[in-house]
Amino acid sequence: MNLSGLTAFRKSTSGKIILYFLKLGLSIFILWMIFRNVNLFSALTDILSLPWKIVLLLIGISFIRHILQFHNWYYSLQINPFFSAPKKEIVSSYLIGQTLRFAVPGGPASFAKIFYVPNSSKLSSFWSSLVEKSFMTWTTWLFTVAAGMFYYPQFPLVIWIVLLLLLILFPWLVKCGLGHSKQLSSLQAPYAKQAPKIIAVQVVSMLLSFVQYWLILNCLLPVNFWQTWIRMALTQFSNTIPITISGLGLREGFAIHFLAGIGFSAEKAVSASLTLFFIQDVLPALIGIYYLIIGKKL
Repeated sequence: MNLSGLTAFRKSTSGKIILYFLKLGLSIFILWMIFRNVNLFSALTDILSLPWKIVLLLIGISFIRHILQFHNWYYSLQINPFFSAPKKEIVSSYLIGQTLRFAVPGGPASFAKIFYVPNSSKLSSFWSSLVEKSFMTWTTWLFTVAAGMFYYPQFPLVIWIVLLLLLILFPWLVKCGLGHSKQLSSLQAPYAKQAPKIIAVQVVSMLLSFVQYWLILNCLLPVNFWQTWIRMALTQFSNTIPITISGLGLREGFAIHFLAGIGFSAEKAVSASLTLFFIQDVLPALIGIYYLIIGKKL
């Protein structure tokens, strides 16, 4: 099958269905590979043994992170020249996006939240959603490379520095690219205004996720924050590999690998990962179901 034929297949209804089940099957296979050697009862016991004060603190931090992520979406939408929506509508579309992340392995269905935002240009809203996702990935990669400098000292330092500099320059390169595009030049000025805000909320949100992991891990084994952020930054790189449902399974595999070096068993690594997954991802997705049911496409 040539490239044009492959593209047509992916766009066809039957092609989308087949690709969906292929990704779903891959997700199930990865979950089976990860969990077959893990005592899930032991992992569940670790989760249920967390002090309720810590659980409440984790929920509180997640609430702050979702406020930050909501503003990431809000600022990204303001790059759209046709943006005209009250914050109430943006909140519901954000929560719907949290639910749609579970609809397709890899999370591309979350882009459909643009249809729940009252803008006259869905194409511009799509670009806003792309900016949101790009900066989320960019932040993850930025912390991953920074952590890699310390975790993999055997690699030449110059390689890490070059990668870090390229990532730091990425937002500026996007701005330059928009200015040289006839179709997207109108987005350059609003992008330049909103990008610093998006970067700020993404970095703070990521740092708060490391605090959450540190709190959970310390309930299982003593560990300092420095060890936590390095290993969990490398673990969260798995979130940018879009082959499973909301990173489930792949993230736990990464956690098992990177936390083993500081004494965490596979069960404890899985319990830490699943605890934050449930608090940060599952709970808001359940709330999003309500808005998805009562909402309507615009």
